Amino acid sequence: METEFLKERAESFLRDADFAIKEKRWFAAAFHLEQSSQLYLKYFLFRKIRDFPRTHSLKYLLELVGKAYDKEKEAKTFLEKHKEVISDLEEAYITSRYLPIEFYESKIKEMRKFVKELLKFLRKL
Repeated sequence: METEFLKERAESFLRDADFAIKEKRWFAAAFHLEQSSQLYLKYFLFRKIRDFPRTHSLKYLLELVGKAYDKEKEAKTFLEKHKEVISDLEEAYITSRYLPIEFYESKIKEMRKFVKELLKFLRKL
């Protein structure tokens, strides 16, 4: 598998999220932000161990990244700091597509900020 493919897809989903935010399509932004987060985590995991699990759990992927990079303590601290927004993003994976759930601008901005912080965290590994 081409490692860069995952990174390119993650970046593409992030651009899609930014466009959806500009258009005030909050459900689409939530979905794209979750996908971007998921693919960034899988990209960094694949770079290290040449594989990744077929899951959409951001929490689980972050824990695996921590183990793979021998940064379990740092990953746990990051996870604890962002547990609410991670939970919101995981929920958005399903609800943004299948349920009549409304997302609010403030929550989407929080999710977007998280993706920036996730990238910063991953790049330090």
